[in-house]
Amino acid sequence: MGGISVLNKDGSVIPDIFREVNHRPLGDVAQSITKINGKYFVTLDNSKKIEVIDPETFGSVGTILYTQAGFPRQIVAISPTEAIVSDLERQLVRIRTVEPYGEPLEYISIPRSVEYLVTVDNKIFGMTTGGIYVFDTDNISKKAVRVIPEVKNDENTKTCRMLVDKYQRVWALMNIREGNRVCGIELVCIDPHQEKVEVSYTLPISEKANPQAGDVIGTITYNRTDIDPTLNWIYFNVKTCKSNTAAGITSVQSVYRMNIGTGEFEHYLDLPGIDMMYGFSVSPQGEVYLCDCLDYSAQR
Repeated sequence: MGGISVLNKDGSVIPDIFREVNHRPLGDVAQSITKINGKYFVTLDNSKKIEVIDPETFGSVGTILYTQAGFPRQIVAISPTEAIVSDLERQLVRIRTVEPYGEPLEYISIPRSVEYLVTVDNKIFGMTTGGIYVFDTDNISKKAVRVIPEVKNDENTKTCRMLVDKYQRVWALMNIREGNRVCGIELVCIDPHQEKVEVSYTLPISEKANPQAGDVIGTITYNRTDIDPTLNWIYFNVKTCKSNTAAGITSVQSVYRMNIGTGEFEHYLDLPGIDMMYGFSVSPQGEVYLCDCLDYSAQR
């Protein structure tokens, strides 16, 4: 079951404020929250709907109900009045972002499902297991899609957001493999005008038999990405060596970051006790906020 809680700057929390204000649950399961035209748009995939919420009162001002099968995930605005919703049913869904919200305007079939989307230069970019899909915002269709085939996601990188830097370039994270082994983490920069890879940088995973503390020794399950407010640093997660003793090697999940201008990687901080995240974000002050998956019914 999805819910919205408010975390204030003083550390106080108002839990499940949507239910308190609207006297009903938000829905099942909340996947994303996006602010468009001064309202929060919350996707609820199992409920097959998008809840539109006032950001001051947290009262519902509209509900966009799917009229056919679908699992709404992420939302990007494509005009002052419309947005596109990604969907696990191999479709993109067009909705209104001003009143009256009504039902979805269009269900657009695509060859593969897309989760995270970004818009640049009147184009939509979405990463799939078969490459990055590119659509013009005024011509979104299966026939009109272009593909950047060399940049694709997998099971453990499908949770990574695509990012846009200060130069309006698109970035994506990939795991690099040699056979069945992941040997590096690659950040790939896409020129949105040429729709081609401009540059890429790889953080190698150590092959040392006896790694030292701080060495990158693996990837994590369901990685996450974010970019800082200056749009200069991309943040992501890796597994590093915490210690190497006679008792064996212990690991810790760590945050790395990369400068988009130089391709320089930095070990930013460690996240002891964290295994799999439901969310990851970097504040303007460089603080890392995350939601840790304790189990399927509890988070922190």
